[in-house]
Amino acid sequence: MKSAAVLLLLCAPARAADDLSSVVAAAVSRSPEVARAQAARRQAEAAQHEATMNRLPKLSADGAVLRSDDPLFAFGTLLEERRVAASDFAPPALNQPGYQTAVLGGVQIGLPLFSGFAISRAHEEAGLAAKEAEALGGAATQGVRLRTIDAYLAGLRDRALLKELDERIASSESEIASAERLKKSGLILGSDHQAALAVLAGLKARRAQAQAEKNAHDAQLAALLGGAAPDPEGSLSPWAAPVADDAELVAAALAARPDLRAAGLRRDRAGVRERGAAQSLLPVVDAFASLQTTGDGLDNGAGARMFGLRASVPFGDPAYFSRRDRAHAETEGAAQARAALEDAVRSEVTAQAAAVRGVTAAAAEIDESLARARESLVEVRPLYREGRQSIMEVLRAEEAAAKLAEASLDARRRERTEWAALRAAQGLLDDGSVTAIAHSLEETR
Repeated sequence: MKSAAVLLLLCAPARAADDLSSVVAAAVSRSPEVARAQAARRQAEAAQHEATMNRLPKLSADGAVLRSDDPLFAFGTLLEERRVAASDFAPPALNQPGYQTAVLGGVQIGLPLFSGFAISRAHEEAGLAAKEAEALGGAATQGVRLRTIDAYLAGLRDRALLKELDERIASSESEIASAERLKKSGLILGSDHQAALAVLAGLKARRAQAQAEKNAHDAQLAALLGGAAPDPEGSLSPWAAPVADDAELVAAALAARPDLRAAGLRRDRAGVRERGAAQSLLPVVDAFASLQTTGDGLDNGAGARMFGLRASVPFGDPAYFSRRDRAHAETEGAAQARAALEDAVRSEVTAQAAAVRGVTAAAAEIDESLARARESLVEVRPLYREGRQSIMEVLRAEEAAAKLAEASLDARRRERTEWAALRAAQGLLDDGSVTAIAHSLEETR
């Protein structure tokens, strides 16, 4: 499969390839979905860095101004300010100290020694979240590529169909104009002439519908690009899409699908949270040192120094077992969600491969039918001019050629879009796949 794709890359002119590739690249670069995924990745990376920084010492400062006539507050403030005198022990001074003002200030530094593994878990979970966001960004990018390819190829199909219909309408109008003269001479039946006009009206109606479809597809491409849609270049010529056997396709998908990888990372993150729930009864220990000053104003006071270790142990947490069970259920649910997605990927890839093979087989049959219809049209015109066929036979041949040309264009477009969808289902719709499709649009010379 890879060798076939490489061969496709080497056998085409650069202009069509550059055009489709640049259109897809432009759509990806301005996609809000891709930008949102990139922002989520940056957010997770910042959270991971934040967890790393939480291992370092933290410095804090505090201050307060207090005023009270409470005896304990008043005498304690004197002690902290280191200005207790003998007169302060007199009963009146102790019982009725009056209002005392204290200006407090302090600086403290703390260092986490053991957080119950909370910091390491936060760092691990943030790292997994960053990888998940990166995987989802890859899925979003492939989604934008697929929609852009589809709109671009639809534009090619619309323009080719309009050209075909214009040729069939012009040819039909020319034949009907000649039939007008024969009708006046009584050489053809009026009913044949009216039926031929009905067929021509049907071709014109289909042309109007095709124009509306072109406008809609151009609008889709413009929305993806955030501006005016370019005219697609190239030709929907016959193309054999490279498709390996189902086992190889599924194996590649299971290894490369970004959403499958993201589901695995969500399961791993749930496992980290489950581990955190199980470890939530572990003690938390930190070291600290502080410098505290107390004064009766801003220009005087005394300082006190303190340092030590602090530990906190959450004994008797009644919610522990419920919290642990909830986290375990979350992990189990995430694992089952990934398993379900894996089954869906297998089904999607095999169904998409069957769609590619089916449209490839149908395209060959349609092209053969189109060749016969065009040959029939070439043969019926001189017979009509010789009077051996009616105008209706000519118009029916024109109509058949137009319908089969449309079916052929639809099949060639679908062969490429279905193959692109297969690559996306595998998680492999990368720039190389886009270039391979672009090279298949080589103009026949």
